[in-house]
Amino acid sequence: MDRNSYIPDSPYLTDNLTDHPEELSLILSISKPKRYKAGGLVYVQGEESKPYFYLIEQGKVKISLLSKGGSERIIIIQEKNTLFGYAATFDGHPYFHTATAVEETILRIIHINDFLNLVDKHPKVGLLIVVAFARVTRMLVLQIEDFSFLDAEKRVAHMIYKLAYEIGQKTPRGLLIAKKVTQEDIARLAGLSRVSVSLALNHLEDLDILRKKRNIIEVFDIKKLKDFIGYL
Repeated sequence: MDRNSYIPDSPYLTDNLTDHPEELSLILSISKPKRYKAGGLVYVQGEESKPYFYLIEQGKVKISLLSKGGSERIIIIQEKNTLFGYAATFDGHPYFHTATAVEETILRIIHINDFLNLVDKHPKVGLLIVVAFARVTRMLVLQIEDFSFLDAEKRVAHMIYKLAYEIGQKTPRGLLIAKKVTQEDIARLAGLSRVSVSLALNHLEDLDILRKKRNIIEVFDIKKLKDFIGYL
């Protein structure tokens, strides 16, 4: 697939700082490392904001919303060299989502005062935050569009399409989603029940669009999948 343009509402936010090595090096120079085990909470929805934000040096972090009843809606899964936690740090309000390490993860903690001092000396560093804000804002708006206009089956299909595009690996038959993604993960990403996801995947498999086996999904016909969604 053409990687020159990304899927703007992909649930995976992959490395977006490697193209800015100088700025990345400067950010690392003012940061301190902190390790988190799989399942470790970085911060919790409603918690008072801290005067620092985070860069993922290694591992993965999921950003999610928790309902009062305890159900979870995954907004995004972030990987190496991506920033998070900056919104609450800059506006001073409590965190509006929860950040959890998906696997053993090393974060770099960036204090806001150190960052602002760095921006004074190297203004281009500030653009990285602007770009991060812009991408996440676009992603959230387009997710709302999905909820507004797509039924359950098409929401699952669109989620598979985005995952295949962003993290798919070419195979002789199509694209293999190159991360371990369970039906529960897809349900939380798409805002659906696991049963709805299972039914939708079974239907897509019957249409010979994809193959699912345990936590592996291989898309055979990305064009057919796109046509099934309808409005892309």
